[in-house]
Amino acid sequence: MSIEREKLFSLIKQRLPKNVSFIEEIADVLDISYDAMYRRLNGKTVLSFSEAIKLSKFFKISLNSLYNIENEENLFVLKRSNKDSLEGLDTYFSTIINTAKFLTKFESTEIILAAKDIPIYYLPQDTLYTKFKLFIFSNLHTDQDAEEKIKFKLKDFEVSEKLLSSTKDLRNAYLNTSAIEIWNDTTIDSTLYQIYYFYELRFINKDEATQLCYEVENIIKSVETQAVNCFKEGNQRRKYSLYYNKLIGLNNTVLFRSEKLKTLVVPYTALSYLRIDDSKTCNEVAEYFSKQLKYSKKICGTAEVGRQLFFTKMYEKIDQLKKQIEVKSLISFM
Repeated sequence: MSIEREKLFSLIKQRLPKNVSFIEEIADVLDISYDAMYRRLNGKTVLSFSEAIKLSKFFKISLNSLYNIENEENLFVLKRSNKDSLEGLDTYFSTIINTAKFLTKFESTEIILAAKDIPIYYLPQDTLYTKFKLFIFSNLHTDQDAEEKIKFKLKDFEVSEKLLSSTKDLRNAYLNTSAIEIWNDTTIDSTLYQIYYFYELRFINKDEATQLCYEVENIIKSVETQAVNCFKEGNQRRKYSLYYNKLIGLNNTVLFRSEKLKTLVVPYTALSYLRIDDSKTCNEVAEYFSKQLKYSKKICGTAEVGRQLFFTKMYEKIDQLKKQIEVKSLISFM
């Protein structure tokens, strides 16, 4: 495996920022000492196949590149299926966090997201909204019997400290990465419908439903603030761009890109996704995003009129839900 090992190390070096130590980075990924890493580097110790795979996954090295597979019709794809549970959700968050943290080592890292729904990295700390979104997942994606779910109320739902910590890390990773987001008129709809649906089923009471509306409104206000200022609310003031597109369907696809590498994440179930590191495929998707942006309206920075029209629609939808909750509570005989 010496040829593949040397090529793997060479590809990793090409992907690392200049200010990052190659030996230290590899040793940390493999969880071995620096001396052990030196022995692998000079061939005194064999780099195992499992270690090579681990490095390939972490540094997003396509097996197509490693083994010179040039057939464009065949592509190696990492399929990650997480268990439909809160533990699976934690794993899902951790995977995204690790990808974002690695890419933030580069100076010009950014993500491009086609936001079908309000992105999960907008989960704020210590809010009912975060608890609610995790509660939804618990109800919709576990094997719990339907009759048992009816007895399960939001107020009785407990979130582990580990999962809360993961949501915090996910948000911080987002704040430390520049972003381009594409939204449309329906990006907010599924969240609002979830609030009303669970309110109708009595999973949440009127006060909780109303509070959730205000917390969604606060999230939209934070997005609007980012759009006005063209940077994130984090300490590093990362760049932020927001586009409005009503012509092309959005599907929550995310493209991570830096000056040296790109990674594409395509979700296909609640917690499962395909990760593609092939440079040609990622470049094709980057070009497709570029075309999407050309047919989108930029609503950040100086685009004041377009931005106001868009966010006014968002706030009107939230106000409509507030009124619907009030009406429902007035006519209910339950």
